[in-house]
Amino acid sequence: MITSQTASQRRAHAGIRRSMGMGLVAGAAAFSLALSGCSSQQQDSAASDGLDPVSVLLDWTPNPDHVSLYTAQHTGAYEQAGVKVDFTTPSGTADAAKMVSLGQTDLAISYEPDTLIAEGEGLDVISVGALVPTSLNSVMTWEGSGINGPQDLAGKKVGTSGLASQETTMNYIAKKHGVDPSTITYVNLSQGLNQPLIDHQVDATIGAYPNIEGVELAEHGSFPSWSNTELGLPDYDELVVIAQRSRLQSDSAYAERVRKFLAGTAKGQEAAEASTDTAVEALTGPTDGAYDPDVLRRMVERTVPLLKNDGGFGHQPEDDWAAYAAWMHENGLLENEYDGRQGLTNEYLPGR
Repeated sequence: MITSQTASQRRAHAGIRRSMGMGLVAGAAAFSLALSGCSSQQQDSAASDGLDPVSVLLDWTPNPDHVSLYTAQHTGAYEQAGVKVDFTTPSGTADAAKMVSLGQTDLAISYEPDTLIAEGEGLDVISVGALVPTSLNSVMTWEGSGINGPQDLAGKKVGTSGLASQETTMNYIAKKHGVDPSTITYVNLSQGLNQPLIDHQVDATIGAYPNIEGVELAEHGSFPSWSNTELGLPDYDELVVIAQRSRLQSDSAYAERVRKFLAGTAKGQEAAEASTDTAVEALTGPTDGAYDPDVLRRMVERTVPLLKNDGGFGHQPEDDWAAYAAWMHENGLLENEYDGRQGLTNEYLPGR
């Protein structure tokens, strides 16, 4: 069992914070003051070690989705690549894209949809690599709910973490499978997706991850799930590394640090793939008791296979980004048309 907040509670809160972050420039600026202080200390320490400092703002608290990052740190892969990496957990009003765009953090971990929205709004960011190169968001239900597939959603109660984009996505799924979206009742489960599903307070949820919430649910019985791609949505990169676009062009030292960071992260992924024990050890400290050790191990075992990238570590398929950006625009998630291929570069990945 999970010993503090459940995985779905943390995921729901992450979604709310991501939603709150859009447009909160003042909050981001306030957070930047604290972050810049940490970065200054890190730079002094890194300089004494002969390593290049790299500050990285996470998307949320440390969790199994960050296994490549923390395994790289744990095994010394970053030092071998020539960088000293400082991971920072965001505050309630921090937004990764805004912090990177302001130059208040070197890099940040974000999501392809959020990155496309930020770029469409003119923020100075670009994705430089995929950490989790496939969508993790899933529709989950409980055995006996009457939902054997998306065609059974009519008249059902679906829980979300409060993001309007989740309702948009579910409505698209419903229409694609012949269901009138107006027959679906949505419930905001801001305190977590799993417990209401376990208690049968909702028939299904959207937004949970099979490698996180799915592992937790498995302790309570049978909970069928379907990925976005299984339900007919275009695939996207769940977690990406974003950098400041203009700085990559104007600051060669910054560009080199980005290359080194990605090279170290690639080695971290290799180490996690080679040894589950090493990956679990790497996450145990940063997650700080948030997970029962057995649950953490199962989550890592479910997560590592999801890191496999047919194009090699970090590769981002331009056509997939273009297709997903087009889908977002067609479904009202991007206000203006945007060529998703402009939102990424693979130039800084290892071997490029």
